Amino acid sequence: MKRREFIKMSAFAAFGTAVGCRTVSSGGPMSVNGIRIGVQMWSINDIWKKDPVMAFRRLKAMGYDGVQSVNFFLMDHDELAKMLDDTGLVIVDMPFRKSFLTPDNFGKYVEFCQRFNVDFVYQPWEKLTTATEWLKYAKWLSNLSGKFKPYGIKVGYHNHRHELLEHYEGKTPMEFLCDEKIPMELDVGHLKLAKEDPVSWLKRLNGLVPSIHAKPGGGDSVGGKGDENDWTAIFSTAASAGTKWAVVECETRRDTYADVEASAEFLRGLKS
Repeated sequence: MKRREFIKMSAFAAFGTAVGCRTVSSGGPMSVNGIRIGVQMWSINDIWKKDPVMAFRRLKAMGYDGVQSVNFFLMDHDELAKMLDDTGLVIVDMPFRKSFLTPDNFGKYVEFCQRFNVDFVYQPWEKLTTATEWLKYAKWLSNLSGKFKPYGIKVGYHNHRHELLEHYEGKTPMEFLCDEKIPMELDVGHLKLAKEDPVSWLKRLNGLVPSIHAKPGGGDSVGGKGDENDWTAIFSTAASAGTKWAVVECETRRDTYADVEASAEFLRGLKS
């Protein structure tokens, strides 16, 4: 190890002790009901890009097992691989932009997913205004899955609130997606904030939820003040539904580690 890297690692270790960060126990990475815990880098979007190496190390010290960001595809893939290897983190699923699927980029995107063992990709946002558009979009996602299937990769969608609150010809966008059996990264925080029941949706989408976004249903952190989610019920139902990952996303304050650290502390204390 180079002297500069040694000094930086030593400083990080001392910092972790000072702020009370806990390293992963010898018993293995943090999980709840067998569901592994990752973090969406959007939670610390204002700070992680300034020093990704330090961010990865700090998140690992909190107990997180995986990381997620649409920006990973845009980074130098060799450097990203080294950061992951050095910390023991893995990439959890992979959001995509439609620009990643152009003829020039599709092969590179598939190669990225294969290199980093990503077997579920999803579009994180779409906003349409008619039933025809949502029906066409749901079928587009279904057809897109055929392009990824030879590589062992599933294709899905990530919900926000508008897919639950808007209605087009008597149906919500979520219902159009459900009709096509589109896999989901189910954002339980947005479900709760849209006055929907995350447990009911997990049961409805049984087998179609590879991962959930563990977003506070109110408040700043998972399990913190204002969060109305029943996390014990959510994790129990998600495990029964075949969910493998829960990805913490704290959106209200993206310039601090405090909320992802508080979320890790809460999840570590949940009974499995």
